[in-house]
Amino acid sequence: MTTEAGEPRPSGRRWARTEETRRQVLEAARDVFIEKGYTGAGISDVVARSGSSVGSVYHHFGGKSELYLAVWEEYVGDLAHAAAEGVAKAGASGARDPMRLFEGGTIAYLREAWEHRELLPIFYTGDGPPGFEVLRRERNTEWIRRNVQVLDLGDSRADQLLGAVLTSVVGEAARAVIGCDTPEEAEEVAQRAVVLARRLYADER
Repeated sequence: MTTEAGEPRPSGRRWARTEETRRQVLEAARDVFIEKGYTGAGISDVVARSGSSVGSVYHHFGGKSELYLAVWEEYVGDLAHAAAEGVAKAGASGARDPMRLFEGGTIAYLREAWEHRELLPIFYTGDGPPGFEVLRRERNTEWIRRNVQVLDLGDSRADQLLGAVLTSVVGEAARAVIGCDTPEEAEEVAQRAVVLARRLYADER
């Protein structure tokens, strides 16, 4: 059995230890980046926090920039998964209107953003590895594309603009949510974002 990279995969207990080490390093890196930012963080900080070795960090991730990108990929993956589940849940409850599906995904996305509220700021300070801003813009373009699909919009420039505007509403709501002091306040922001998105959608359709 091999990994996705085509390398031999350890079996049994050894594989579990490998995954546990990787998880510990990733969680330590997340905490270090939150505390110190990308520029201020060092591999030695991650090693000290994770209780791992320098060799393990480089073996699993390759360096600081790769660690940062791994933290980012996990973060956006969690948000995307939550949004997809929200859309699926709305559909399973009988919703067929595209806006209702979008609302389900939006609420789930913003709740997940609240759960990971410490992370979002580190990705929007401009303090990241070379090429990260390009990657972030590409991911945002993909997010817009998915929302256009959920909203059942067309290929016209006007429809694409509507998809981008509604995605921006959710993005700005996420930045507001992470500043909330309580989950109740965060939920209020999420619900307000849904109301605003619904009005924009109705005005343009």
